[in-house]
Amino acid sequence: MKNNTKIQTPLILASKSPRRKEIIADFGIDFFVEAADIGDENRFFTGDDIEKSIISLARAKAAPVSEKYPENPVLSADTIVVVDNKVLQKPEGREDAKIMLQTLSGRSHFVYTAINLVCKNRGFDEIILDKTEVRFREIDEEELERYLDCANYADKAGSYGIQDEGKHFVEKINGDYWTVVGLGVAATGRLLRMISLTF
Repeated sequence: MKNNTKIQTPLILASKSPRRKEIIADFGIDFFVEAADIGDENRFFTGDDIEKSIISLARAKAAPVSEKYPENPVLSADTIVVVDNKVLQKPEGREDAKIMLQTLSGRSHFVYTAINLVCKNRGFDEIILDKTEVRFREIDEEELERYLDCANYADKAGSYGIQDEGKHFVEKINGDYWTVVGLGVAATGRLLRMISLTF
């Protein structure tokens, strides 16, 4: 339910992602960035329920920041790539990235982004989980090596960014492009409007 009381304190983006920062800035609201170190994120994906796992991870990123700033709305998010029910997060290195991209080559996968908005003093805690299907064309070995030489893949789930060099691998998508970037614009706007943070 929407709370019509206008928020006076700035939003806190609990993410260091420059892409998420740009998306939030486009809403034209006051915000600053403060991300908590929650340790090894892989521990959230030890079970079979992928959707529950990414929701838990997004909540874990928001919780310590919300505890520190109980007056402020805190927005966190996490994005994962899933293929054959296997979670692909950020690569551990070049070889790991190569294996991921070879796995994705010529087939479809799903990108999940969970977005959590919390304001502790208002008792507000809502989360939206977006899911988009992405299909890659075939990637040949030479092209893959060039990509790994030049692309900024290290901080991206599945070792690619659809807004960067990785867009050349994408054949089509079914769903929200911004979910693949890392923060669904429509979903984020819906959460922000619930606490009167934007139009």
